[in-house]
Amino acid sequence: MVQSEEGMLVLCVDIDNDVGEKLGIKTPIVGEKQVLNVALKYALTDPEDSDANAMFAAINEYRRLKNEEGIENVEVAVIAGSPKGGGIAGVKIIKELNEIIARGGYKYAVLVSDGPTDEEILPIIQKYITVVGVRRVIVQQSRSMEETFVLLARYLRKLVEEEQYRKYTLGIPGTFILLYAILSVLIPGYIWHVSMLIIGIVLLIKGFSLDQTIADLYHLFPITLLASSIASFLFFIAFIGGIQYVSNLSGITATEALGYFLTSLVGGQIYVVDLIVMALTLPLVGRIIDQAQRGPKPSDVGALVFIITLRQVLIELSKLLIGGGNALTLILWILASIIITTIFIALVQLAIREKEAKT
Repeated sequence: MVQSEEGMLVLCVDIDNDVGEKLGIKTPIVGEKQVLNVALKYALTDPEDSDANAMFAAINEYRRLKNEEGIENVEVAVIAGSPKGGGIAGVKIIKELNEIIARGGYKYAVLVSDGPTDEEILPIIQKYITVVGVRRVIVQQSRSMEETFVLLARYLRKLVEEEQYRKYTLGIPGTFILLYAILSVLIPGYIWHVSMLIIGIVLLIKGFSLDQTIADLYHLFPITLLASSIASFLFFIAFIGGIQYVSNLSGITATEALGYFLTSLVGGQIYVVDLIVMALTLPLVGRIIDQAQRGPKPSDVGALVFIITLRQVLIELSKLLIGGGNALTLILWILASIIITTIFIALVQLAIREKEAKT
């Protein structure tokens, strides 16, 4: 049995903030009387929603701990996230939880939820308070066939109408259907390969929470992330355009195919190598802009200059691969690229030293 002076908190989590959205009530809600009033109002406002049952279950657990277990220092509270979900909901929940802990000095918590979406926040809550139990509220339903169809239709409507589900049930399938239609026109011969590639990328992103990492990076380096996104699109266009051009050629070796790939035209005016150079340049430009207040790093400027001069090096290399060009010209361009890059790095370092000397 937990000692009363250590403090126990019965915590009901509404991750999508249905309580705040439907009742216009600010969270956190602390205290048996306050939670009971909100639960009654919510049940009258939306009697079909299980969030009311979760609040009643939290009150029931609070009374059990206080009356049956004899824990005196116990409290019940409701905290809420955001309809937008993700990191925004998590930050709001953490803020409200810390507010309650600071007010009552609670050490232990029992989490009460009405579904897996509320329990997603459990690992984060455990960083701030020791969770000694989780109570999952399951609402009993009629087992008749007619009621089953009514319930199924109700859940299907929620999947289509509610924002936290709509982006998965409508947004993602709609995106794939749109991409399938576009790819079937642009590259009908590779549609399944590219479709599997896109699905694999999406699964990879969600599986390793890369979307959350990207959101965090956006707050730190917004221009770099935007430039990298554009660069990825340019890489994709370059790859598709180059592959489409090379696939129409016959009787060429692998090295010749690489040369033709680099010098193939995209849109009739731009070479694939131009798109590659632009794609490599954009993230560096974004990085330099994001770090403008601290001043550009010599390594970033050097990499930017080297990539720009690399364009002609790749052109000369592609000429050699397809049986033309001159090896000496390629070597001269490589040397010129190295020399120009070195000069720019030296100039940036000199400018930084002069600035530091003045300050």
